[in-house]
Amino acid sequence: MDWATRLGQAIDYLEESLEGTPDMERAAGLANCSLFHFCRMFEVIVGSSPAEYVRRRRLSRAALDLAAGGEKVIDVALRYGWDTPESFAKAFKRCFGITPSETRSGTALETWPPVSLTVILKGDKTMKYRIVEKSEFSVTGIVMRTTTKENQETDCISKFWEANAHKGNVGALESKRGPMGMLGVCYDYDPADNTFGYAIAIETPTGLVKGMPAGCREIPVPKATYAVFETVGPIPDSIEAVWKSAYGEWFPASEYEHAGTPDFEVYTKDPDGEQKCEVWIPIRKKGSK
Repeated sequence: MDWATRLGQAIDYLEESLEGTPDMERAAGLANCSLFHFCRMFEVIVGSSPAEYVRRRRLSRAALDLAAGGEKVIDVALRYGWDTPESFAKAFKRCFGITPSETRSGTALETWPPVSLTVILKGDKTMKYRIVEKSEFSVTGIVMRTTTKENQETDCISKFWEANAHKGNVGALESKRGPMGMLGVCYDYDPADNTFGYAIAIETPTGLVKGMPAGCREIPVPKATYAVFETVGPIPDSIEAVWKSAYGEWFPASEYEHAGTPDFEVYTKDPDGEQKCEVWIPIRKKGSK
């Protein structure tokens, strides 16, 4: 069975569970991958986490049911997993800009249809990559925690870099960087609430180093095998394109999945001064522990 078919089965399962409680472990099993890889793959390809996809689809189905008339708001709210009409109305208005009762006035709504893999998955490009074995090491940097909910992470990370560049923290770290250069590290991903830690970091310097930004944290990175993808061009667009291609094209055609340990981006410049980035994704054979 090919990868697109397996992922399609997982999405079908999520669709069938909109009126219940979907088991994300089961969805990952249908996609024949770990829960971690399933969530990361889903986020990159679909544009939202599995949990966020389910939330949006529930609200879309609820909107259509209400627009059809004949049912109380509380009944629709309970059917799609909300405990009270108040919490449902709050989520509904945040999503559509109107209250649930206003759907009956004929107001146009832009709902989210089920994902169509035939539109998403395209394999028309050859990706250049290399496989690298790297021993255990650690990074040190300034950290925050962010979420993939409603695609907040890209904006949060960009603002995090801007704020710390303004404070001088990025420059302070860059002056002490190791051979790899400046790093953007994603770690401690939690599928339960779609959050993860992010660090602007460098390889941990040896010995006592003065002048490091206040509040720096050391993050261990276990020994791993990495698929390394290179990109040249404006950030963040070029990097986002690499992540999408890795999950939409490379992983499906490979025998690997994400290993669940920290992944990171390495930022340098080529000889002409153009921004260059490498995306390092820890990998393991599918089905291995």
